[in-house]
Amino acid sequence: MAVNPTIPIILCGGKGTRLWPLSRESYPKQYLSFDSSNQKTLLQKTQERLIGIKNIKRPILVCSEEHRFIVAEQMNSIGVIPNAIILEPIGRNTAPAIAVAAMKALELEENPNILVMPSDHIIKDTKAFLNIIEKGIEFADKKKLVTFGIIPDTPETGFGYIQADKPLNTEKIEGQNIINFLEKPNLETAESLIKDNHYSWNSGIFLFQASVILKEIEAYCPKIIKYCRDSIKKESFDLDFTRL
Repeated sequence: MAVNPTIPIILCGGKGTRLWPLSRESYPKQYLSFDSSNQKTLLQKTQERLIGIKNIKRPILVCSEEHRFIVAEQMNSIGVIPNAIILEPIGRNTAPAIAVAAMKALELEENPNILVMPSDHIIKDTKAFLNIIEKGIEFADKKKLVTFGIIPDTPETGFGYIQADKPLNTEKIEGQNIINFLEKPNLETAESLIKDNHYSWNSGIFLFQASVILKEIEAYCPKIIKYCRDSIKKESFDLDFTRL
């Protein structure tokens, strides 16, 4: 059983350029439905696949000013009231978005885990996903930083790769220590990586205690923490939105 509450952090500020023209800057792919069996969008499914996780709290969403009403309407239509919808004045990639959301999470709970997720994944086996998240929570409760890998089946050059210290066991859910991250390799390198069972694709899904990740970011890039704290000090509130 989870010791700490878990707050989902859903990152939905991407522009979805790789799926143009279906996905456009004004209406990126995370706000679209690609499922003929129902009309739920990728963002809505990201939230709904969390149902069943023990001690899960309402989400914090991070998005752009331009998409704020889309995000609010899509959450409202599935009956979800977010803890916060944080509006970034400009996209600064993942680390600042996580830092700001972690700071917000600590305003809500004393020592929460945060489950960071992109909003544009398609995950068909929800039961397997929930089992893996529950296992990850066990590590996060021990102050570990958890990232979730996907066993690669093609030499994909558009993903980052994670190198584990031990071979990955596809038959059993277990955690391995990470020794390296490799960003988007060339085709020749990718072809060699998928033959090595130490490597997985980086899913972009992370799980850790909010206080622990903030300490790590401060240790390695203190300017991010400084600027995020300054941003929060100057935040304003507009309807359901937190504007940095």
